[in-house]
Amino acid sequence: MSQIRAVNLGGWLVLERWMRESLFEGVNGYDETQFCLQVPDKAAKLEAHRSTFITEEDFKWIADHGLNTVRLPYPYWVFGDVEPYVGCILWVDQAMAWAEKYHLQVLLDLHTAPGCQNGFDNGGQLGVLTWHTDPKNLDQTIEVLVKVAQRYKHHKALWGMQVLNEPHWTLPIPFMEAFYERAYKALRDVLLPSTEIVFHDAFRNTAWESFLTGKSNVILDMHLYQAFDDKFKKASLVDNVEYALHHYEFIQEVSKYVRVIVGEWSLGIDPKMFKPLDDFGKHLAHRALATSQLLAFEKAYGWVFWNYKIESYPSGWNFRRLVDETILPNDYR
Repeated sequence: MSQIRAVNLGGWLVLERWMRESLFEGVNGYDETQFCLQVPDKAAKLEAHRSTFITEEDFKWIADHGLNTVRLPYPYWVFGDVEPYVGCILWVDQAMAWAEKYHLQVLLDLHTAPGCQNGFDNGGQLGVLTWHTDPKNLDQTIEVLVKVAQRYKHHKALWGMQVLNEPHWTLPIPFMEAFYERAYKALRDVLLPSTEIVFHDAFRNTAWESFLTGKSNVILDMHLYQAFDDKFKKASLVDNVEYALHHYEFIQEVSKYVRVIVGEWSLGIDPKMFKPLDDFGKHLAHRALATSQLLAFEKAYGWVFWNYKIESYPSGWNFRRLVDETILPNDYR
């Protein structure tokens, strides 16, 4: 397949409050666990959300603008067999069907794990990091991956499966390698040989050469944001624009032994940097930030913007809005 140019469909099948604030009205919390514990009519509300937040029109829009892939985050409760959650496997089915209709490839991304693999809201339980402490959690994670692989292994839209999104950077590399090895063998036994298996770098992008060398159809996923680290907040706007051009050389180094995708990135930086600018200046600054990152990430096998859409948030995170505002390109062919 040609270079991956893609968007994430986050906030759809795995909730994050900041992406759909109105859905969390009355909920004391930020993740899907708290939503499901506190909302009495959770099934109805989730069905309404899932049927409207992403629709067939969105898949058509993505294809019409020359993107070739979507990364679809899904939870470990996808099959509806874990309390207190509401399953969403039929929506994964629907997403796969829409992708096939519009000639898009899908990267199925296991975004949450039992016990939570990172303590983030995107892992399903903010402030909880116990996935690695119980072997049963690891077994359950593998079981979900295999079950999903069996369901979609012959689907024309399936491009790849991501083993697990963003394991925490404190989890030891030998531990992660052992889990990734189990997952790789389990998935390779089920998937077609051509289907890609994607591993997140656990925020240590140069640590995986010995593990990945010799494996077939594998990809390393790096998430390269400029929104969270203090070094970006302390830097100037110009430094943030230039950073991507000068400091992502490691993409090329890692690409010598494995294909790399930047599976998440955005134009989100500290909003304070835009305060001295008028609207025109803000527009230009966002365009410069977009261009520098796109140029840098073209060195990789591909990139996936986070996120395709967000209900109400600064436009640095909303791909569709950024395209409409001519900050991001209109066509990716």
